Amino acid sequence: MNYESVRKQFSIRVGTFNTAARWMLDESLLLAHLEAAGRPRPGADRALDLCCGTGIVGKALKTQGWEMTGIDVTEEMAAEANRHFPAVAGSVDRMPFADRSFDLAVLRQSYMLLDAERALAEIKRVLKPDGAFVLSQSVPFSSADEPRYREVQLARHINIIKTDSAESLLRELNDHGFYVEEMRFVRVRESVDQWLGRAPELGAELKARIRSLIATAPEEYRVARDVKSENGELFENWNWVVFRARNRGQA
Repeated sequence: MNYESVRKQFSIRVGTFNTAARWMLDESLLLAHLEAAGRPRPGADRALDLCCGTGIVGKALKTQGWEMTGIDVTEEMAAEANRHFPAVAGSVDRMPFADRSFDLAVLRQSYMLLDAERALAEIKRVLKPDGAFVLSQSVPFSSADEPRYREVQLARHINIIKTDSAESLLRELNDHGFYVEEMRFVRVRESVDQWLGRAPELGAELKARIRSLIATAPEEYRVARDVKSENGELFENWNWVVFRARNRGQA
């Protein structure tokens, strides 16, 4: 991770972060996270919101009885989340938490910014043996939209390390000491113009290029993602995968 670049990108987005895209507050997506996390048990109620942003997911989990802690590499994001539950500034691949500290860890839409091997090793370290890890990420629907999807993601995420499919995420979790108990998909209808308009780190020329990549995508992409212009506003479906995985214990 290029920490300074990530901090710069998100420090200027704190004020508009919660409405940066429809998925941020989408009820069906948040419900999928709550159901995957489940409710805490007596003596097993400590949860960690990874790359917590302004604390959207952590706040939702808190309503289910979880004792939340958050961590985000961007100080301004951590400070915002800290209004709702304790949150610290720090990176997921070097967390300031003791071994076996948490019963649950949740990571939403930041995996593509992380060194997967280092991050997963740290998540395993801070989770209790048999602790749960909820991971969610937007992914292609299939091989039909995957090539253009990758092109769009590499253009719009200036700090992206790699793109993933549901299958590649499943393999990485299994290969790094997690047992996947559940995998579900959630579809969210997105306004392309909304998330482009609320990405100040992207210049006008790059925004125009990204919009064109979607609007003029091959038919396979446009059909798979139901790309349509409605009153001049461009929309498409996003495919979310939500995993519930179990820590298989310390390596």
